[in-house]
Amino acid sequence: MTAHFDYFDKLQGLKESELRDEITMLNTKFYALVNDTPIRQQIGNMLDMARDQLNITVAQRQRKDEPEIMNIGEIEEKIETPDYTKQELITHFKRFYSGDKSSQNEGIDKPVTGSRKTTPTFITPVDRPVRRSSGKPDVGTIPVFGAKK
Repeated sequence: MTAHFDYFDKLQGLKESELRDEITMLNTKFYALVNDTPIRQQIGNMLDMARDQLNITVAQRQRKDEPEIMNIGEIEEKIETPDYTKQELITHFKRFYSGDKSSQNEGIDKPVTGSRKTTPTFITPVDRPVRRSSGKPDVGTIPVFGAKK
């Protein structure tokens, strides 16, 4: 048997069946010892190292059995980019935003802008009604910040 520098190096050189035998031997020694002794803690650590190495060895074996690339099928991509002329774009947007008869015939809905639902009404306080003088609304005296009465 080859002399090993440490236990980790020994575990690295073992095959899967030898690792299982090593774990069995360590389990036998581990459960034969009294609880809470330093030697039992050391064997417990060695047992953990052997289990970790067995897990690594099994994972490497399973990885070798799996194919590197998984075939999930084929995807067909089709890209269609319409080539609109500048005049077609201008005509479409003009009809859309103008709401003229030709756009109404084509079924293009005009966007809602400036309707009663979106534009708030002009609210005046009851104590200061709007008066008109020379065609312009007169809102009365507007208080000035810092002005004395």
